[in-house]
Amino acid sequence: MAEEQEGEGAVATEEEPAATPELEAAPEHQGALLHHGAQHSHPSPVKYVGIAILLAIITGLEVGLYYIHMPEWLLVTFLMVLALLKFTMVAAFFMHLKFDSPMLRRLFITGIVLAAVVYTVALLTLRVLV
Repeated sequence: MAEEQEGEGAVATEEEPAATPELEAAPEHQGALLHHGAQHSHPSPVKYVGIAILLAIITGLEVGLYYIHMPEWLLVTFLMVLALLKFTMVAAFFMHLKFDSPMLRRLFITGIVLAAVVYTVALLTLRVLV
């Protein structure tokens, strides 16, 4: 039908591409819609296993700290620091935040900082950290 209209002086319309830009692997679409590409190298399976082992070691430290007699505020502080370290590693590597766009990282970090502030205020209100 487009060919018939061209002969009559009408403007021919382009046919839509078969695949959406999200599914295409063309270089011009990689930067805008996808965060995968040659510039982002994800860790190897060995790196993931190493991170998992480190997370298990930190968890062991958390369990061990519970059995050491120390002031409650110090225990809570140590456990919060270790939990923050584990959360950061999980978010960065297993949730692929380290390889995402900076805007998404900032959004995520803003949310976690707000949550930490609210949690700290709650602990101070309940006199756990005082």
